[in-house]
Amino acid sequence: MTNKLEVRNLSKRFTISGGPFRKARAMHAVNDVSFDLVSGRVVGVVGESGCGKSTLARLILRLIEPSNGSVKLDGSDLRAKTPAQMRALRADMQMVFQDPYSAIDPRYTIARAVMEPFEVQGRKPTGTEEEEVDKLLNMVGLNPGLASSFPHQLSGGQKQRVGIARALALRPSLLVLDEPTASLDVSVQAQIISLLEQLRDDLGLTYLFISHDLSLVRYFCDEIMVMYLGRVVEALPDTNAAARHPYTATLMDSTFAPDPKLRRIIAPLEGEVPSPFDLPPGCAFAERCPRAAAICRNETPILSTQDSHPVACHHPL
Repeated sequence: MTNKLEVRNLSKRFTISGGPFRKARAMHAVNDVSFDLVSGRVVGVVGESGCGKSTLARLILRLIEPSNGSVKLDGSDLRAKTPAQMRALRADMQMVFQDPYSAIDPRYTIARAVMEPFEVQGRKPTGTEEEEVDKLLNMVGLNPGLASSFPHQLSGGQKQRVGIARALALRPSLLVLDEPTASLDVSVQAQIISLLEQLRDDLGLTYLFISHDLSLVRYFCDEIMVMYLGRVVEALPDTNAAARHPYTATLMDSTFAPDPKLRRIIAPLEGEVPSPFDLPPGCAFAERCPRAAAICRNETPILSTQDSHPVACHHPL
């Protein structure tokens, strides 16, 4: 059982090779990210597309190798593990991917798809394979009669349930959810979130939940990390905490309010998002921030606790 995940100064730098007319370029997809994830909690990671959320998820599971930093599971450094040791550890750390259409091999039946983790890990279920498939499909709200079907015969929501069932096959304690509802209709999104809530309660699961939808993250998660161009700019200790970073405040203001009386006019952000290959000095958000001053354009703000919770801003709200 996972008790604690500790991420410290985690970074990933990608280098694009040059050519006869262009120099090689490097970008920090994830830059100096640190946080803790305690058993039974749900930590949400939110930010615009390209901010490094999915790269962070893959770094934590060591699906890609970090450039710097450490990931520790119950005090054990995952970077020091051999491939064989990591394979065994991944039985306790599973991932649900964003696109259910490409996450499942189209040549596999649903039964074989959910039994694939046992095959990869060289394990056998406690009962027969048929009993295990029925149990897993029932667990995620699917009719066991679908076991002989192929992915193309299922809807997007059903395929995502299969992906969740496969992730739960080896009874992990930590699930990394990489935008599991992004490609689904709104009504189906609500069903998947309800399922994840029920599974968390029934199985005592711990989630790292990645999304670009701040309203969903505020509903589903216990804590929130806001990322911008590879860095964490604010870490909210709970979903009711007031935003102190201008970027977080803008995200919160832009969420839809069903009550017309609660809606307000939103001042759009001006300026362009900097290129991740050519970040300006200082704060990467400075060119879009209405509170930016000279120090913001020259000195990179450090994520530090200011009054209530950690925020990386020279002039927090």
